[in-house]
Amino acid sequence: MAVISLFIVSCERFLNEKPQAELTKEATETSVQESAYKSVSDAQSELNGVYALFKTDIYEACNYYFGDCMTDNCYIGGDGVNEEQFDNIALTATNSLVAIMWSQYYAVVGSATNVIENTKLMDSGIIDEVTRAKIIADAKFARAFVLFDIVRLWGAAPMALQLIPSITAENLDEWYPIMYPARTPEEDIYRQILNDLDQTTIDNLPSRNTGAFSGSKGAAYGLLAKVYATMGEKSNRDYNAVIEYCQKVEDEGYSLVSNFDDLWTLNGKFSSESIFEMYFSDAAEQHNWAYWVLLSDKSGDVVVSWRRYCTPTQDIIAKFDKDNDVRYTSSFYWTSVPYDTYYPARNYPLAYKIRQKESDIILMRLADILLLKAEALAETGRTEEAMQIVNRIRSRAHVASVTAANAAQALLAVENERQLELVLEGQRWFDLVRTGRLEAVMKAAHDKNGNLRFTEVPAWRQKFPVPQDQIDINERLTQNEGY
Repeated sequence: MAVISLFIVSCERFLNEKPQAELTKEATETSVQESAYKSVSDAQSELNGVYALFKTDIYEACNYYFGDCMTDNCYIGGDGVNEEQFDNIALTATNSLVAIMWSQYYAVVGSATNVIENTKLMDSGIIDEVTRAKIIADAKFARAFVLFDIVRLWGAAPMALQLIPSITAENLDEWYPIMYPARTPEEDIYRQILNDLDQTTIDNLPSRNTGAFSGSKGAAYGLLAKVYATMGEKSNRDYNAVIEYCQKVEDEGYSLVSNFDDLWTLNGKFSSESIFEMYFSDAAEQHNWAYWVLLSDKSGDVVVSWRRYCTPTQDIIAKFDKDNDVRYTSSFYWTSVPYDTYYPARNYPLAYKIRQKESDIILMRLADILLLKAEALAETGRTEEAMQIVNRIRSRAHVASVTAANAAQALLAVENERQLELVLEGQRWFDLVRTGRLEAVMKAAHDKNGNLRFTEVPAWRQKFPVPQDQIDINERLTQNEGY
C-alpha cells in the first residue's frame, strides 16, 4: 500500500540528491491492506527517510525566509522576486517557494503516515510489539511537528492520513476524494496533532536530556506546549497546559549551556540545551545547505561573492546591547562583501548561527521553551515568575535584569527577549502571529534609511496562499482569504 502524495514540486538543489531511503512502495493490486515492510530494518529505514526529508528547503532556507525575513529581524538579503515577496509580506499564490514548501511539508507528512500505517500492519512474527510502538511513536512525532507548521502557515489544509490502494475504474469514485481532498478545518488538524502526541506516543518515545534528530519525550512535550500556546482564539487558550508541558520538558533534565556561543559550534552539537536538532556531517550528501544560503561561498572561510539571504535589519542591530550581550557577536558576523544593498560593503552583517557546512540546525531548544513558559505565566498574571525566567535568560547573555510592573509589560519583555535570544532561528514570525502583535510590530519596522516599511499588514496576510498549481489539480481546494 502506498500513502498519498499531495505534492509534485521540488527544487533544483535537491533533484540531484541521492535519497537516503525509499519512502513509498508500489501499491498492492487489491484494496486489502498489507504491510509493504518485510523486516524491522525496512520500517526503520523508512523512518530514517522521514527525518531525511526535514533536510530540504523547509528547514534549511524557507524557515528563515518567513521566520525572520517576514519580520523586523531581517531583510531577505538575496535576489529573486519570490524571495522579495517574503520580505514585503506580499506572497502570491504563484510564488514558487510557497509551492516548494507545500510539497516538502506534505512529503514528510505522507512519508510519516506511510511508516505509521505500514508498521501497524506488520506481522507480529517479524516485529515485536515494543519495537512496533517505538517506530510508530517516532513517526507520529515527526508528522505532528510538520502538521503544526502546516496549520500555522495555511490554516485549514488537506490532511489525508491513510494508505491508498492501486486505483482502478471500479474504486476510483471511492478513492478520488481521498487522493484529492478538500481542506481540513484548523481545529481538526490540531486535534490530529494532539492525537499523534497522546500519552501512548509519549510513553513510547525515549527520555533524553540532550538533543537528538528524532522524537523524544522532551521534544513531544515542547511541541505540545507550542500547540496549546497557539491553537484557537487567544482568549480561549489553555495557558496552564502550556506551563505544564514546558515544566515537563524541564523535568526531562535539559539545561542551558553556560556559554551561549557553544550552541553554534561543531563541538556544541546535541548539547544539554538542544531538544530537537537536525544533524549534518562532513559527508558530501550531508552538508547543511543553510550555510551557503546565509553565510559563505566556501566552507572554512567567510567568502562572499553573491548576496547572502537574511540580512539583519538596522532595527534588530539597534536592539542589542553591543558591549555586553554575548548573543550579538554569536548571531551576526560583520565582514566586507561585494555589494552595499543595506549596509556599506566594507562592513556588512551576515547571519552567523550556521557557521560551517556541517553545522547542525536546532529546531527546538530549552531557552525557547523557557521563554514560552514565561509568556504563558504572564498571560495568567504570574508576572514575577515570568520575569524570573526572562532574567535567567538575560543573565546567561551577560545583560542586566529588567522589571515589569504588570502582565502587559511582562509580555512585552518576553517578546523582546525571544527576539534577541532566537533571532535567525525562524521563530519571530510565529511569535508575532501567535501573540497577535504582527501588525503593530511591522508598522513600526524601518527600512535601511529609517523610513517606516508598512502602513498596514492585513490580518489575512497571517495565512499563506494555497499554491495555485495545487488548486489547478484539485477542484476541492479553496484559496485563503485575500489571495
